[in-house]
Amino acid sequence: MIISLLSSFHCAIYAEPASTQHRVVAPKCLLKKINATYTTLASSKNLHFIETNDAGIDALIEAKQNQTTPCGGFMDVTHAWENDGKKMNANHNAKSFLAAYETFPKTSLTTSYSIKYPTEVATLLKQSNPPYMWTRLQGLSSYKDRYSRSDNGVKAAQEIKAEVEAMAKNHGRDDVSTYFVTTGSYKQPSVVVKIGTSNQPGVVIGAHIDTLSSTFENKPGADDDGSGTVTVLEVARTLLSSGMHFNKPIYLIWYAAEEVGLVGSQYVVDDFKQKNIPVSAVMQFDMTAYAHKNDLTMWLYDDYTNKELTAYVETLINTYVKTPVKHDKCGYACSDHASWTQKGYNASMPFEASFRTDNPDIHTSRDTMEKLSLAHMTNFAKLGLAFAVELAEPSN
Repeated sequence: MIISLLSSFHCAIYAEPASTQHRVVAPKCLLKKINATYTTLASSKNLHFIETNDAGIDALIEAKQNQTTPCGGFMDVTHAWENDGKKMNANHNAKSFLAAYETFPKTSLTTSYSIKYPTEVATLLKQSNPPYMWTRLQGLSSYKDRYSRSDNGVKAAQEIKAEVEAMAKNHGRDDVSTYFVTTGSYKQPSVVVKIGTSNQPGVVIGAHIDTLSSTFENKPGADDDGSGTVTVLEVARTLLSSGMHFNKPIYLIWYAAEEVGLVGSQYVVDDFKQKNIPVSAVMQFDMTAYAHKNDLTMWLYDDYTNKELTAYVETLINTYVKTPVKHDKCGYACSDHASWTQKGYNASMPFEASFRTDNPDIHTSRDTMEKLSLAHMTNFAKLGLAFAVELAEPSN
């Protein structure tokens, strides 16, 4: 999730026992604000590669929450470090490892970003069902939390997977597959849904399921990121009920463990890499329902995203959603799109507000539905549908 000037941190986040060690890549501006013990393994111009414990992860989350300028977030890269270690000698080359996070691979367009299917998109936009989204958000935010180490986090992932499977069955879709991607030591899995059977470069639309822990207060996470989760569910519902098929696959993904360092999305991207699944474009929905002062402007984040794809998303908004568009930055690794960017994929990040005017109540018990705009969330679902249809190319 993105953290704004207005946000405040209200409690510690408890995870594994204090002996647990994490390897983390974080910007220097974030580390300056933490009060925790860590060891620097390597550093570069903008980033540090550190080893810390659970208290250090808590401190990083707090620093991310309280930042007043777009410094960004952090990536818990423990799994990647351990995997790379198997391929290296006993002396890990920490500096070379960090270099992969400092300079992202240059991406190239694997598809034509243009408006090609206005009739098909318009047909699906007419099938929008805002009441469904609101009802589903009520269900998701009724959990005490959806924390990635809790049973509730697991249940939320299971619920989403079962719901999409029921949609596919009810609409006679035999071209839909669903599966979990496990997230290391975290209980909560990520949910991946593939629509279509093609092996051509596909379209990814995602959001994260998890919240922080409810150890000290409930974490309903209505906006962060219940709103994004429901936005992607509405894309799934509309696509599957439409009867429309596509030349290219559409992957709808609900990530686990975003809050603790983009852990779930890193496992998902690794899974795509290991299976050689090609991807042409990625869209991340992290908070879609808080409209600051009822402003329905859609914001596009320009850092750690693909410039051409972001420009195309703006074209989609202007063509199909017809709301104002503005641009901002959120800093390093502010949400799961960074996991894709870091591995060389074209990613985009549309968001509910500017960096300094997003929801001030995320990560607290006050992240509830009465502060949210169904109209705003519906517009993001429309954007997701346009993105999917235009890039996956209808075949009927």
